[in-house]
Amino acid sequence: MGAKRESLKIVPPGKMKCIWMEAGVVSYKLCDNNYDCSTCSYDHAMDAKITKEKIAADVSATMSESWIEMMMKLPATQRKCRYMLTGEIGRKLCPSAYACGSCSFDQMMQERFQAEPLPVQASTKEAGFEMAEGFYYHEGHTWARPEYGGRIRVGFDDFAQKLFGKKGRIELPAIGQKVKQGEAGFVVKRNGQTVQILAPVEGVVAHINKELLNHPELVNESPYDKGWLFTIEPVSLRKNLKSLYFGEDAHRYFGEERDRLFSIANEDLRISADGGESIEDIFEEMEGDDWAGFARTFFKT
Repeated sequence: MGAKRESLKIVPPGKMKCIWMEAGVVSYKLCDNNYDCSTCSYDHAMDAKITKEKIAADVSATMSESWIEMMMKLPATQRKCRYMLTGEIGRKLCPSAYACGSCSFDQMMQERFQAEPLPVQASTKEAGFEMAEGFYYHEGHTWARPEYGGRIRVGFDDFAQKLFGKKGRIELPAIGQKVKQGEAGFVVKRNGQTVQILAPVEGVVAHINKELLNHPELVNESPYDKGWLFTIEPVSLRKNLKSLYFGEDAHRYFGEERDRLFSIANEDLRISADGGESIEDIFEEMEGDDWAGFARTFFKT
């Protein structure tokens, strides 16, 4: 039985201990929010529990100190910065009593992570369209990718960028703007026509890709990397992700969309019926008025 308990405490490869486990407050808990405790529901619940115990002076309570209080009992040379815990940096000790919100180093790291998308690990082709593995896809052809600190990076998928074309303009949401999953979050324009785009998750816009303001072609050249649109501080992330396509479901959806594209426009567009390469710019293949209605059909607006 003892060996079994110990086996349960093993941290699987690629996973990290929760800070509450690292501090020794709980016996086993893995971090699922990249040590961004300020947005972690588990951290908030634990803080509330300990505060309640202290107010009640409950001597039978299983916990009486927070992870910060426990970590601050360690010698200063053992107080690891959370970026050392996550592996982003080799060695860094905490200089600010784990008050990450007021730490200049933490702010610098967060700004860096917001501005730099994680590299795309792998991509595949599905029905002539490129897909990035590990991304979540919305039915309105935007993608969502969880990144550092629980933030979500948002972009157009390859289907959308081909529908958008190479001469369009994107009007990104403002920083601080609230967006809801499945509701209009921003717009694209081309030759005087405007089409609304649905947000893939709910939350508050934290950062926008300013490079797109002068170089909208990045969306076409690199939709899953340099052509990202904005990042979001999510509100109901787990619930939202369940509504998106991922893995095999995403591949199946792309195939269905390509079939629908062909069935609707096979007489107007030069699209291979056998799953070959899709056309690069659907707008150029259509009359202007037709494009807006066509785009709204696939962007679900």
